[in-house]
Amino acid sequence: MFDDFWAASRFSPLHQRRLGDRLRDFRPQQQLIDPLELPSPPTPLPRRDDRLQRLFRARRSTRDFAGEPLSPTQLGTVLGALSDNSYPSAGGLHPLRCYTFHDGRAARYDIHRHALQDIGPSPDDLADILGTPSAPPLTIVLVLTDKDSFAKYGERAGRFGLIEAGAAAQNICLRLAEQKLGGYLLGGVADNEMLHALSLPRDLRVATAIACGRRIT
Repeated sequence: MFDDFWAASRFSPLHQRRLGDRLRDFRPQQQLIDPLELPSPPTPLPRRDDRLQRLFRARRSTRDFAGEPLSPTQLGTVLGALSDNSYPSAGGLHPLRCYTFHDGRAARYDIHRHALQDIGPSPDDLADILGTPSAPPLTIVLVLTDKDSFAKYGERAGRFGLIEAGAAAQNICLRLAEQKLGGYLLGGVADNEMLHALSLPRDLRVATAIACGRRIT
């Protein structure tokens, strides 16, 4: 059944255009009171103002990037946010895989060896695949290879995979903030076109992609 959900929510360039129309026409209803607010008075909690909390506040979704690519040191620092078992994985199965488009090349990031393996040139239509006005200096793509997860956990594995991808994406976004770089999660990637661009089989799942680059100050 999770496969049905995934197929129903899969994106293509046609879906991207339809989503653009829907976003253009959407007008949220203003709510003066949270419908889940309770009648009991709230009890204030102490708030920390340490380095970690400041890093949380520094994270922003940034869409405007300078044109130049990240340096090798910056690239290694950002991708290193996925190493050292820094995010949870159900059953220790680690179905998450990472790929990049950077400086005109597509590559596989080996999380355990902290190394890149070249795939080939980035596709000319990368921006169309991502659903962005132009291709960002760095795109990080998170893919799930979750057959073992479903064999162990059944349909619940679908949730576990998305939790893992979300935790990994947050690690990357916090590292971007710490490096004073910009980034934002892409919710409208064309699934099959992305897998084809990375020479991957269609039975894998593109969990999310993150556009990254130097912020324009």
